Amino acid sequence: MIRAVLDTNVLLAALRSRQGASFEIISRYRQGEFSLLVSNTVLSEYDEVLKREGPSFGITTAIVNRYLDALCAGADAFPTSSFWKPSLPDADDEAFAQLALEAKVGYLVTFNQRHFPADRLPAVKVVSPKEFLHILQSIVP
Repeated sequence: MIRAVLDTNVLLAALRSRQGASFEIISRYRQGEFSLLVSNTVLSEYDEVLKREGPSFGITTAIVNRYLDALCAGADAFPTSSFWKPSLPDADDEAFAQLALEAKVGYLVTFNQRHFPADRLPAVKVVSPKEFLHILQSIVP
């Protein structure tokens, strides 16, 4: 089964609109078409950003809590190590890179591909939501 890490911007886009690849990715995750990996640090980032940004488009803290609970219910938790040397342009992206590398996932899905240089994440395919949706569609039509 495909294993992936989703950047917060993918979750935010799925909450903002039922249109587009991000919402479809979350729908396919809920149908069990791929495994989502999370860590405590990634969950903290999801929580902080979604609660900060959500009110600007009508998403309350209660909705964010239910959304994250549902997301976590089927996710695979992975305990990341404390031996991580930051190497990305944006420090907020480190948790996602660390999780993707240490858990040996196939894909890191993000709208900010340039924040995850290939030379720093050689074993992970960093793809856009649209690209990841195409990958899922090619496996499970």
